[in-house]
Amino acid sequence: MNFILLSPQRKLYEGEVDSVTVPGMKGSFTVWENHAALISTLKSGELILRQDGKELKTFNVDGGFVEVRDNKVSVCVERVLDK
Repeated sequence: MNFILLSPQRKLYEGEVDSVTVPGMKGSFTVWENHAALISTLKSGELILRQDGKELKTFNVDGGFVEVRDNKVSVCVERVLDK
């Protein structure tokens, strides 16, 4: 599925992934291919991208929101924090 990570200033990442784990306000959750459509707010925490069963990339985000629709995951964050 297609994943895109945006901040108010620019596109931070875009690519194909198998799953995305996001820090939802009521707990982290993972989005897989063919996931039901949803919109959720995010709290500060780790956003983890996986491809072929392996961790592809991790971002430490500072809140935001996620939209899942038609095998596309769009995440908008205020900023990405350094690890």
